[in-house]
Amino acid sequence: MVVCFPSTPKKLAMTIACFLSSAAIIAVGAHLSYVNVEPQRARTLARDDFVRETLKKKHGYIPPMQVWSMSGNDPPQQAQITARNDLFKETMSNFSFKN
Repeated sequence: MVVCFPSTPKKLAMTIACFLSSAAIIAVGAHLSYVNVEPQRARTLARDDFVRETLKKKHGYIPPMQVWSMSGNDPPQQAQITARNDLFKETMSNFSFKN
């Protein structure tokens, strides 16, 4: 920020100009970031599909979620949540409030 003491109209104008130019730079950066999100996302998804297809062709790769859905087992996240809930229930049942 431009030094405003002792305050003069010229210094106030310089402060306002610095503030507006900073706001404009931030706005342009935010706009460019927002505009480039979707193309970048599309490139990432295309690359992921390419890698999966290449692995499937070379090594017979099957994605883990597809393996779990075919086997009928819970994915690891669900198993972890179930184990955490069971541990919580067991811990709470061990508390006894006796007089």
